[in-house]
Amino acid sequence: MTCSDSRVIPETIFSAGLGELFVIRVAGNVIDDHQLGSIEYAAGHLGSPVVVVLGHTHCVQLMQPSTVIRKYIKFITDEIKLAIGDETDDYKACCLNVKRSVALIEHSLDIQQIEEQEG
Repeated sequence: MTCSDSRVIPETIFSAGLGELFVIRVAGNVIDDHQLGSIEYAAGHLGSPVVVVLGHTHCVQLMQPSTVIRKYIKFITDEIKLAIGDETDDYKACCLNVKRSVALIEHSLDIQQIEEQEG
């Protein structure tokens, strides 16, 4: 799972071609039931052996909502706020956001069952 930001391209980072990675991209690199369902699908039905949560810096500052689209970006910024609290250091905020996503994935019952079956 990675941010929608085109500066971070998983296929390039992992030297993978088209179709070699199951990539889930969402602005702000936040996670909800849609992303969890996609991860469960990738792991359970496609046999993806590894889940990577790929964060990057300078994302949170770019997610400041404008008055025109605040209604929808607010869902993303609210999730980021839950992850980072009052942290202002960009690197630390990125790490906190990734850690929250990892924790949410780990608490997904289906992901735990898949890990136990394979482990």
